[in-house]
Order: sequence, then structure tokens, then C-alpha cells
Amino acid sequence: MNVLAATWLLTARALRESVRQPANEVANAFIPLFFYVVTVGAIGSVAQNAFGVADYKGFQLPVAILQGAAGVASGAGLAMTLDIQSGYFEKLALTSTPRLAIVLGRMLADAIKAVILAGAIIVLALLYGSEFKTGVPGMAVLMAATFGFALAYSGIGVAIALKTGSPQAAQAGFIVFFPLLFLAPTFAPIEVFAAWLEAIARANPVTYILLGMRSLVTEGWDAAALAKGGVAVLAIGAVTLTLTLLALRSRVRQ
Repeated sequence: MNVLAATWLLTARALRESVRQPANEVANAFIPLFFYVVTVGAIGSVAQNAFGVADYKGFQLPVAILQGAAGVASGAGLAMTLDIQSGYFEKLALTSTPRLAIVLGRMLADAIKAVILAGAIIVLALLYGSEFKTGVPGMAVLMAATFGFALAYSGIGVAIALKTGSPQAAQAGFIVFFPLLFLAPTFAPIEVFAAWLEAIARANPVTYILLGMRSLVTEGWDAAALAKGGVAVLAIGAVTLTLTLLALRSRVRQ
């Protein structure tokens, strides 16, 4: 069996698991939607005067999408540990299934789920009164960026799962995202940050992903912002995929 066919079959299996356990997906959707509504409700009315953001609903939309994508993507690591503990991973490893497909199936499934969640968040934001400067084409680009980010980020949990086989350790991979998100221009433009926080934010790859997504919603087509965001996603993906492949090699040699 080739890599593409095996990856597709394992992706479909992972998606079927989600259909059979919808409570997990509801929880993944609730947290970003809750924070989105509460943050906009608390800050939206003063955003224009405080730091010059007229459409705070649109300003926060990419934050909710990234938070949701990270939450969904972290599930790949937990699911991988369950496969390891149940013996399913070992059975797959003993067959002709390409090793790469075993991890890509999980990661792609979560990336697909993150795109579905992003679509739901966009619809909510539009109903809530958000603008979307680039229209439907921009929404497609935003969801493509969500797919790439979720695929890249899922590699953290999968790498930890393969290395440790521990559900607790794999779930801890989600914690990595929170410092990265809150050290980015999440609640206010980077221009109003204190100097020390601005320096950290400019070194943070999530900043450029967030700014690229935000440009689609609040500004219009900005090739430079989108290019920087794309490079940041690729950089994160290169690191996490490398870690995943190294952990996979270690696991199959045990």
C-alpha cells in the first residue's frame, strides 16, 4: 500500500472516531467561541478609542480560529497514545502500512476538523456583526492557513505521544500554544505594546500567522503579511514534523 492510500484510509478512520464521539468536538468548539464572545463583549466597545480598532469582532476572529485549531490539533497526540496503549499502533507497524502514513493520518484528520471549526467561527463572527474585507476568497485563504497551522501544530502532540506513550504528556503539548498566543498581538495591536513585550511578540512566529489572518479580515489583501504568515507556518511545520519523524523512528525501533 502506498503512502497516499494508507494516509487517506487512516485519516478517514480518525474522522469516523470523531463522529462517534461528538462530545470531544463540542468541547473543542466551546472554548474558542466562549473566549471570542466574552473578549469582544468586554473590550469591543472601547477598542476604537483605546487603540484605534473599529472592527474588534473581526480583530478577534483569527484569535478564536487559532485557539480552536490548536485545541483540535492537540487531540492528535492523545489519540496516538490511545492507539499505542491499545496495541493498534504496533499492529499497524507490523503490516506493510507506511510508517509516515500512521502519523499523517492522525494529523490530517485534526487539520480537517480545524478547518470545519474555523468555518463555524467565521459564520458566528459574521452573524455577530464582523466585517470580512476580502470576502469569500479571503475566507478560503483563511481556512487554508488554518489547515496548515493545525497540521503543523498537531506534530507537537504526536511527537510527544510517540516518544512517551503517555496521554498526560501528549495533552501537555497544548500548553505550549498559550504562551505563544498571549505573547502575540492577541488583544491589541502590537504598536501599543510595551517595548519589551513588542520585542518578544516580533520574535514569536504566531504573531505573523495571526497578523496574516487578521489582514484578510480587517484590512484587505496584504501580500507581505500573508507571506510572513505562510513562512511562519512552514517554519513551525518543519520543526514539528522533524520532531515527529525522529520520535516515530525511535518508537518503531523499540
